[in-house]
Amino acid sequence: MSSTDVGVPASAEAIRVEIPPRYCPLPCAEHPDARRLNAPAAAWLNGFGLCRDGAQHVRMTGNDCAGFYGRIMPGAPAARLQVAVDWCVLMFAFDDLHCDEGPASTRTGGFAARLLRVLEAPGAVRDGFADPFLAATGDLAARCRAQGMPVQVRRVVEGHSGWFRGVLWEFACRRRGRTPSLDDYARMRQHAAAGAATLSWAEVVDGEEIPERELASPAVQALRQLAFTTAAFDDDLFSYGKEQWLAARSAYSNGCRLNLVDVLIAERSLSPVEAMEQAVALNNRLTARFLQLRDQVRQGASEPLRRHMAHLSALIGGNLEWGLRAGRYTDPDGRHPGAVVTTCSFTDTAPPAGPPGIAPVAWWWEDSA
Repeated sequence: MSSTDVGVPASAEAIRVEIPPRYCPLPCAEHPDARRLNAPAAAWLNGFGLCRDGAQHVRMTGNDCAGFYGRIMPGAPAARLQVAVDWCVLMFAFDDLHCDEGPASTRTGGFAARLLRVLEAPGAVRDGFADPFLAATGDLAARCRAQGMPVQVRRVVEGHSGWFRGVLWEFACRRRGRTPSLDDYARMRQHAAAGAATLSWAEVVDGEEIPERELASPAVQALRQLAFTTAAFDDDLFSYGKEQWLAARSAYSNGCRLNLVDVLIAERSLSPVEAMEQAVALNNRLTARFLQLRDQVRQGASEPLRRHMAHLSALIGGNLEWGLRAGRYTDPDGRHPGAVVTTCSFTDTAPPAGPPGIAPVAWWWEDSA
């Protein structure tokens, strides 16, 4: 990646991003029914009047949501996995239209709170189902209750509460027009990326409850946060070109950048190439610690927790493979296929051990974790 690739005008050639060698020795498999699951998910979303045609429809189909969630749970029964794929389709549409782009991305409001209320108590927002996002969320909430156990429903709600707090934090950053510090970004990125919300559906799909005493333990919490943050930082790597492409064309861009590469550029006065190198080095170190801690936690873990750790492993490896292929990042607005070209190489060489010197994540290396 060269500095000339950043902020090119609309008439220029494609933005090209080269990701340095990524250390990620984690298994990745596609769900055999992924293509079959994408069609009903699209029809379900279209049924609420969302992404029916034009660029939004192109973007929705290019997201390959079954390819994303199918890589997290490649062995799940297709009928049970469908609810997670449908959620993913809605989540990306919400993220694009209410979180990342356009005027909604620069203002706060009660919309996220209303979505959360619908998840907590379907039907509680009595006049809300005129809004397609609220109506679709209500449908998912009802299906979650029909398919999941009460404690799993609670964890779904808690995961989305964390996600929406992250979204509101991003809103505040955009309103100030300033890129956050590295410490703040490292603390909040897993929440803004919907890490816990995403994996909460995996437990519903599995149909087995992870014992609370295991899930709440410091080691498992550290493992989950490692996985969520690593996957979110990988998102920053393969979405970097897309974000630069959109920022150069947006009337709402105000100098705030919510991407690990841009945060490093601002914090450490780096070039884009240097920042990308440091971002990958950080993710390599997070991945190595995840593997080390996962092997420790796996000893004596219950079968539901072992299955959950397998999903966390698949999230890191599968998200990286999916993101490097998804049309979501190569066609930023649904009208310019091939506008962004991102390449990535991989390495078997493990990174240096030990924490990376970022205060909010240092505890992931503590013995008590």
